[in-house]
Amino acid sequence: MTNTQSLGLAGQLTLAFFLAAIFLDIAILPYYLYMDFATDATVYTAVSGTTAVLAVGLWLATTFGPLKTR
Repeated sequence: MTNTQSLGLAGQLTLAFFLAAIFLDIAILPYYLYMDFATDATVYTAVSGTTAVLAVGLWLATTFGPLKTR
């Protein structure tokens, strides 16, 4: 039998938050900005900036926070 670790409640909630935020960032935010008649440069900057912030947050959560399993 293998000794596998699982996430606690805080880790599951954090992971669900990041998954929902990444989905909204990639799928919904560009559509919303284009419907608001934003320019291409504005959309690219907003989406890439938000994606970078979420990636850093996810990295911090896996390194130091509740998503750390070791």
